[in-house]
Amino acid sequence: MVGTKMKAWTLSSRMMNHWKSGCLVFFTIWLGSVAHAQEETVRDLVCIPTHEASIQPRSMMGGGSAAILPPMALPFVDDFAWPSLYHEEGPVNVKRWEPSPVRRTFTMASNPPTIGCVTLEGLKANGMAYELNPLDPEGWTDTLTSRRILLEDYSGLDSVALSFWYQCGGLGNGPDDGSTDRLEIDFNNGDDLMDPWQTVATLDGIDNDLEFHPFVIHIDSTFLHNDFQFRFRTYGSTEGNVDAWHLDYVTVREDGMIPAPEFEEITFVTQPTSFLVEPWTAMPWPHFVTNQSLYTADEVVTVHRSFGTASNSQENIGLKVQRVDQLGTVSEWTPPAGNIPNNSVNGLFTTDYVGETSPSALFNPAISGFPTFHVSLWEDEVGAANGTTQDGVTDNDSIVHVQTFADYYAYDDGSAEKAYALDGTGGELALRFDLEQPDTLEGVMIHFTPFFDDASTENFVLKVFGEDPDNPGQPGDPLQEQFTLHQPMYFTEGYDEFTTYLLDQPLAVSGTIFVGFIQEDDRINIGLDKNTNTNPDHLWYTFPGSGWNASTIEGSLMIRPRLRVGQGSLASVSHMDAVTETVLFPNPGGAACSIDLKQRCEVLVWDATGRLVDNLGFLATGLHQWQAPRAGTYWLEGRTAETTLWCKPWISKP
Repeated sequence: MVGTKMKAWTLSSRMMNHWKSGCLVFFTIWLGSVAHAQEETVRDLVCIPTHEASIQPRSMMGGGSAAILPPMALPFVDDFAWPSLYHEEGPVNVKRWEPSPVRRTFTMASNPPTIGCVTLEGLKANGMAYELNPLDPEGWTDTLTSRRILLEDYSGLDSVALSFWYQCGGLGNGPDDGSTDRLEIDFNNGDDLMDPWQTVATLDGIDNDLEFHPFVIHIDSTFLHNDFQFRFRTYGSTEGNVDAWHLDYVTVREDGMIPAPEFEEITFVTQPTSFLVEPWTAMPWPHFVTNQSLYTADEVVTVHRSFGTASNSQENIGLKVQRVDQLGTVSEWTPPAGNIPNNSVNGLFTTDYVGETSPSALFNPAISGFPTFHVSLWEDEVGAANGTTQDGVTDNDSIVHVQTFADYYAYDDGSAEKAYALDGTGGELALRFDLEQPDTLEGVMIHFTPFFDDASTENFVLKVFGEDPDNPGQPGDPLQEQFTLHQPMYFTEGYDEFTTYLLDQPLAVSGTIFVGFIQEDDRINIGLDKNTNTNPDHLWYTFPGSGWNASTIEGSLMIRPRLRVGQGSLASVSHMDAVTETVLFPNPGGAACSIDLKQRCEVLVWDATGRLVDNLGFLATGLHQWQAPRAGTYWLEGRTAETTLWCKPWISKP
């Protein structure tokens, strides 16, 4: 199997000897060059790379550009539980916003009114900071502009209003109180000759804000025309995912002076991080089925919210598990309807979807391979006393969790809310993993995130340790010395992408292992997931001249061990010369990849995250063609039943 994008410098034998002889000098320099405090640090994100296919439509700011979407009638409602942004896939009738660089997020805010919100921050459409190391790091950043709304028929009324909920920062970095950080709300007055945008409200930042605040703006007669639009603009740091504003449940409606939703409504607020038992969010399928009952979660708690002045009852909750990496429904289970786990609830409450529905088995153990499951959760809601159907938005009454069983173990949920780093030359970290069964460690997956300075030229060396027999739970002796210098890689092909860094040689492992790296210089920033918290029990760090220290930074470091799991090696094979004639063209290309095969083999396609995208089966020699499902980087692998013959990258451009 081919890994994700790699930049591993494998040294020749002569170079390896020079490297080994220089190791003492190299590490002595590290030991003697520490000139400042050595500690682990957590930082706000500066860059969150996004898929390059979405950059073009999102690059339009929308703040003053011509409207693209047709006008719509009232009510205007968006709780960001469905794909309502212009660049997202979906019919035009669900779109609410003109082209914009903002994104919907599900993990950055703290307990939003409903699941999903929109986040305005210092990131451009491609996920990179507006500016790095600017002389003046402040300025206008994100803009979110509504589609046109037909308001002329309401010119004689005085109750049309815009309402929304907002939070400053949440789990990320927020705008500071008492600073120039701010959120401005502008209305379009319809003036075609002058600047049509008129500021109607300005909100200041709030320190350490973990609450959502309702806000209502009356729309007076000046703006009651058929080209009405409103927009949100943020002013703050231009240096990345900082000074973030989270917006939710945005409405424009008649009789709208009370913040929506004041009617009865029950919604999801958070999604589960995993259907595996803590601390796991992912693990290889062959390891999982060895002891399925041990690794399947016996409780999966989600947070919900009951709106309205009266209490509501949650009923008819359900759960369905469906395999999606193969065509057709392979495994599906739906519990009986009619469950009412929460009666007469107000505000925030929780539901245990596994405990309340008592599924017989979430995942079918007879399945082979590396399956991906969609676990769907849903609920109906009615008023507490009268049982009448309410007016809420149904899209926030269901969510889908993607449960992946690939060739790695993971603690993180795949999203980085902060950045973690060791602040000191020669810093070394090791993350503990308890393997269910013996396997072969091929490499280490790491999500690096840039922070102010580009660290793509900084060097590090992978480290793999066993457990210290005298101090259980701590790193012990190295299981294999590594000599290859690696550098962080950053992508613009998807949020929170991982890079696989190969070991110098695949390593047989079992039981408890620790994987990580030692850095040459100081501060190489790694993604930190703040929705899970495994660092205190699993992450260790050290600096030259000191012992191992348990991490005190809450969250889960985005590092994963990549295993062979009965597949072919990720590393290049020695006999590839026989099939080097295999050609992929054009490269880069569009949607179609032409494959010129010189030897019959099975051809598999993997994406940059290591997910199997397609299996073309055994192909004869000659010319073949494969259609990419979307733009991005792919790895095509040719193999027989015994081994990998060749592996080549191919880039599909939008």
